[in-house]
Amino acid sequence: MGKVTIVRGDDGGPAFAVVPWKDYVRIAPEAAGDASLIEQAEAARDDEHYPHDVAKRLVAGEHPLKVFREWRELSQKDLAAKARIAKAYVSQVETGRRKLGRLAARKISSVLKVSIDQLLE
Repeated sequence: MGKVTIVRGDDGGPAFAVVPWKDYVRIAPEAAGDASLIEQAEAARDDEHYPHDVAKRLVAGEHPLKVFREWRELSQKDLAAKARIAKAYVSQVETGRRKLGRLAARKISSVLKVSIDQLLE
């Protein structure tokens, strides 16, 4: 079996086990074979989707603006131009010298295609 990741709950105990897809198909072939169930589950989720490495960086405490900007493969200069804000402001926010304001977060969120709350967390 491939690498299994244990996700812990609020109480510190195991809450979920994440297994590689090929192992899941072997363990539960009847569930894995029904693509419509997977599509329904994805559609029912009311959260934002991004890669695991992005989630790891956010959990590790990196600034969300920097993480999402790099995920979208934008330089600070490009993001600033698209959001119509100063490049220096982006840099200062990412390094913690300034706090991200709601107006700037609104502009940036539309460029990065993430919620304002994700940027302000």
